[in-house]
Amino acid sequence: MARNGVLTLASVTGGMRRSEVPSDAINLDFVLGNKVMFGTVNAGRQHVEEGVRDMAVAEAQYPGWLARLLTHPVSGLDNYSQALDVLTTPGVIKAYLEVSS
Repeated sequence: MARNGVLTLASVTGGMRRSEVPSDAINLDFVLGNKVMFGTVNAGRQHVEEGVRDMAVAEAQYPGWLARLLTHPVSGLDNYSQALDVLTTPGVIKAYLEVSS
């Protein structure tokens, strides 16, 4: 498999079929091959509101956790090149896009 790859998970696998995978080899290939995996979710308004509420409750119970989790903001979708630069910066774990409505 090539190095420096990006895998996008953008669907849900239906059915009840199970498969076993060599997770140790997959993890090693991702880490040593400089690969990225990310997913996307299409949520309805209710689910977004529930997520915001849950994060607010968690922030109230554990002040500061969200700021420590989301460490590298990128402002707006138009700044995609900055987002790519951030993702290649050593030590970046959680980068995110800030999008205004």
